[in-house]
Amino acid sequence: MSNLYREELLEHYHDPLNYGVIEDAEVDINRDNPTCGDTIHLTARLDEDDRIAEVKFEGQGCVVSMAAASLLTAEVVGKSPEEIAALGLRDIEELLGGMRLSMGRVKCALLALTALQKGLEEAGR
Repeated sequence: MSNLYREELLEHYHDPLNYGVIEDAEVDINRDNPTCGDTIHLTARLDEDDRIAEVKFEGQGCVVSMAAASLLTAEVVGKSPEEIAALGLRDIEELLGGMRLSMGRVKCALLALTALQKGLEEAGR
């Protein structure tokens, strides 16, 4: 991975996009990754077309999990629950600058995505 991508990931770790909580959100879910100790609280609001209007997260974790959450929250605005359900590891790796993740980092990178997918499912979306 180039230094440019490392620097970008560190920026997302130290100053993440969409950090916070949406009050009265349709999606409100907590998830964790016990292997690494990552935790995330993700909230999302949908628009009248049932697309993501806003998504925010709070959490603690490694650089990979927090950078992936930051990048994902920016990427999914405007997407439908079906489009989000279709996202997977390769999409997250692309968001992370084309990084190919070791097995130990896959759960870290997917934490925000799996939280959002599960939260949408639990909300009946």
